[in-house]
Amino acid sequence: MTLRISMLTLGLLLSMAACQKKEVSVTYMLSDEQLARLILDVQLGEVALHELTGTKQDSLKNLYWLRLATVYKLSEPEIKEEIRKVENDPEKFKLIMDRVQTLSDSIR
Repeated sequence: MTLRISMLTLGLLLSMAACQKKEVSVTYMLSDEQLARLILDVQLGEVALHELTGTKQDSLKNLYWLRLATVYKLSEPEIKEEIRKVENDPEKFKLIMDRVQTLSDSIR
């Protein structure tokens, strides 16, 4: 249920991104496949973190970002910037989110 809510939220972001002006000559540090996997990882992490409170949530969040940084070889600010760039590029966002949906469907 919460995964569906996250997907709906991202759908709304897609709608908003479609209305924004496309950035010119955007360079990504990750491939499309890596971006899709990153976004799925972030969504799953947010769902897991939502179930916790207080110190447990903070501790897991810190460990989670350390793990993302290790896997994707980017810092937390760089990861957030990659996601921001995708969100501001409607065509790429749709492509990536279609792949995220496929990946998400495959883990059910």
